[in-house]
Amino acid sequence: MSNKQQIKPVSFFTAGFITTLSITLVLFLLGITFLVGFTGRGFTSYLKENMAVSIELPDSISEVAIDKMQRDLNKSPYVKSTTYISKEEIRKQLIEDLGRDPEEILGFNPAHAYIDVFIKSNYVNNDSIKIVEKNLKGVKSVNNIIYNEEDIAMANSNLSRIGSILLLLALILIVISFTLIRNTIQLNIYSKRFLINTMRLVGATNSFIRKPFITSMIICGMVAAVLANMLITAVIYYLVKEYPDLISMVKINELLIVYVSVVILGLLITVTATIFSVNRYLRMTSNKLYHI
Repeated sequence: MSNKQQIKPVSFFTAGFITTLSITLVLFLLGITFLVGFTGRGFTSYLKENMAVSIELPDSISEVAIDKMQRDLNKSPYVKSTTYISKEEIRKQLIEDLGRDPEEILGFNPAHAYIDVFIKSNYVNNDSIKIVEKNLKGVKSVNNIIYNEEDIAMANSNLSRIGSILLLLALILIVISFTLIRNTIQLNIYSKRFLINTMRLVGATNSFIRKPFITSMIICGMVAAVLANMLITAVIYYLVKEYPDLISMVKINELLIVYVSVVILGLLITVTATIFSVNRYLRMTSNKLYHI
């Protein structure tokens, strides 16, 4: 008798632990998908704003004129930042790439000084970049404007495609997660199907029978959501530690939305799946319970 009394609590704890762990893993995957989706705009902006438009400067330009040009460019509504690259820096890069000083071959330094202009992300598209190019060409002492139009077009196309894929993936994951969580909860409730039937036979209402199961699954869902959010935080911490540039892509408000979404989905999916699972056994006759 004492052995039976010891086995039941352990079995109940094990079933609850497995259910919570399964829900945690599903919510973790959902949360990561949402995080990638929410931070996608930050990633898009980061990628676009690292595609520079280079302004070639004449050899005769003075340092004072270069400083003034940079200050004026930084005031432009479409400019995020500018970086000046001197002739000597370009020459060193050519020596590194070619393995030899081009000045020794040509008798002069063929390099030109440049100002790399990093454009704000909302201007890095096929239409706006033309306007930016036209404005930059109107700046005094500009020899040439250099940028890769094909790379910008390809980046916009690929980023748009990635956004659509992530949205589709999120929808698929929600359907899969509901199915997995429902099956997990259904297995957990399966062992109590005769108890459900007994309660129904003695006159308990359906809502009264559902209540303890829903309460239990709400607790599992809450614990699973907290654990999933902790795992998501750990992943973010690791990635930011390894790749510090990612910190600019993770916005606190978007991260909070992900956390809240995981909690809401954890509760919503578990409660809905529990109701579906309990209702299945509520509709069954006593004889059928022995054949499932």
